[in-house]
Amino acid sequence: MVRSDDDMDSLSGYCAPQSLISILTIHRMEVKRLKKDEISYDYLLKHFYKLPIEAVMKKRVWDLPILERKAPIEDVFSILSSRRHVWIVEDKKSLKLVGVITEKDLLELLVPQRIPPYSIGSISIKSMLFKNAQKAEDIMTSRLVTIEIHHPVEEALTKMHRYRCYRLPVVEKGRLVGEVTIRLLVIQFLKVIRWHRILKKEEEKK
Repeated sequence: MVRSDDDMDSLSGYCAPQSLISILTIHRMEVKRLKKDEISYDYLLKHFYKLPIEAVMKKRVWDLPILERKAPIEDVFSILSSRRHVWIVEDKKSLKLVGVITEKDLLELLVPQRIPPYSIGSISIKSMLFKNAQKAEDIMTSRLVTIEIHHPVEEALTKMHRYRCYRLPVVEKGRLVGEVTIRLLVIQFLKVIRWHRILKKEEEKK
C-alpha cells in the first residue's frame, strides 16, 4: 500500500533524538544564560544548519515513491493518485536516479493538446493522445536538483529556496538513498526546540 505524504511526514521515525539534541549539548552555557521560558531560536537554527542531511532525511527507501524508467504510464497514475511525485530510477537494483514525475507533468500528459498547424517533423509534445507517452521515461523531468547525503541542512534549504522546490532526492554517488522535504525539516527543527525546552528545565532545577 502506498502511503500519503501526510502519513509519511509524522513526528517520529526519521532520526534518533541523539542526532538532534547533540546541537543542544555543545554549549550548555547558552541554555544557562537564557531567561525563564526564553528560547534562543537563532542559536538552535545556526547549529541545525550544520547537521548532515543523513541525520534528518527519510531513510526508508522502500517506502518512497519509486518507479523504473521503463515502467508503464499506468503505474505512474497509480502512484500519483495518492502522492505528489514519483522518483524515476534506472532499475530497482541500482537505484540510479534518472528523473522525477510530478502532478504538473501528469497534467501536461492529460490536458487536451492540438498539433500546431504547419508543424514539420516529429511531435515534441508528450501526450497520450499522440501515443508518444507510454512509459515513465517519456514524461519524466531529467534535470534534477539533488542533495548529497553528507551535505548540510543549510545547503538543502538554500536549494529549495533557489529552485522553488519543496522536496529533494538525497543521493550518494548518483544512487537514491532517501528524500528530504521542507515539511520534514520543519518537523525536525520542532524536535530541536522541544528538546531544548527539556534541557533548559533540567538546567533550571540544578
